[in-house]
Amino acid sequence: MNTLPFLSAIELTELPGTAETSSTAVFSARTQHVPWPKSYGGDVLAQAAAAGIRTVGDDRSLHAMHSLFVAPASVGEEIEYRVTSLRDGRSYSSREVKGYQHGAVVVSSVLSFHVGEESATVAVPLPEVAQSEDLPSAAEAVEALDRANPGRIPAAAAAYWSATGEGGRSFDLRHVEGALYASPAHPAHASVETPTGTPTGAPTVDHVWVRPFAPLPADQIVHDLALVHVCDYSILEPVLRGQGRAWTDPGLTTASLDHSFWLHERVPFDDWVLYTQTVESYGHGRALVRGTMHSRDGRLLASVAQQGMIRDRGPERNERS
Repeated sequence: MNTLPFLSAIELTELPGTAETSSTAVFSARTQHVPWPKSYGGDVLAQAAAAGIRTVGDDRSLHAMHSLFVAPASVGEEIEYRVTSLRDGRSYSSREVKGYQHGAVVVSSVLSFHVGEESATVAVPLPEVAQSEDLPSAAEAVEALDRANPGRIPAAAAAYWSATGEGGRSFDLRHVEGALYASPAHPAHASVETPTGTPTGAPTVDHVWVRPFAPLPADQIVHDLALVHVCDYSILEPVLRGQGRAWTDPGLTTASLDHSFWLHERVPFDDWVLYTQTVESYGHGRALVRGTMHSRDGRLLASVAQQGMIRDRGPERNERS
């Protein structure tokens, strides 16, 4: 268990620009191993953010990022990131980053950077939930679900989620409501009535504690990118839970469609962060989920909004992004 897969994902190689790119700078990075056909969306987001960061001054930092996942990216292959400078003002800078693989765009992002300034602070409070120490680790959750559902979790997926094999995740995820690697944590999954009387799946909120398996380098930019990287792991899970689904259900196909990320506070990511994920809507095969990330001492670190596709393709296929 280590952070090498994440650190490898955000390692950029600067490439020479050409007249064809018309870009401020061009970089390449390689997506990391996952045991399904498409690369992990957090890899692509963190790489695009890292490319944009490389083109602004040290006096300003990332505070907002809005991305469209245009097409799936292949696992373990390089993506070329072309950065275009949109504006450099006294307080804010804007960049457009497009990622290309095999000549086609796979992600398009717009990033904003700020020099920072003093002001009053208002933020949503830290939810009161079970603490990380009282919850099973990802490896323990995978092991328990595998015992309860023999053969349901493929060995490659189990090794990746639990980080017991080479190329596993760099972060431990501890689910307050229970992990969804196999059978849902709430087996009844009965519909509930909302105040308006409209039936809906329940629950619609998930809480996940996240922490790197090993200390990250002292560079604060790496810690910022780590928050960007982890935000795509579990953000569709409150929708799956409300529908009585789990990641290994036969025929379940998911994909990230578009994503927004706002960084409020820059702190070292060396302790547990609580990721609260709330369903805003689900219909027509698309789910919109918003998220907040709090430090253990109650500071709101980041906010997230993401739309994802959730599709039932029948028992013959199972994929996730």
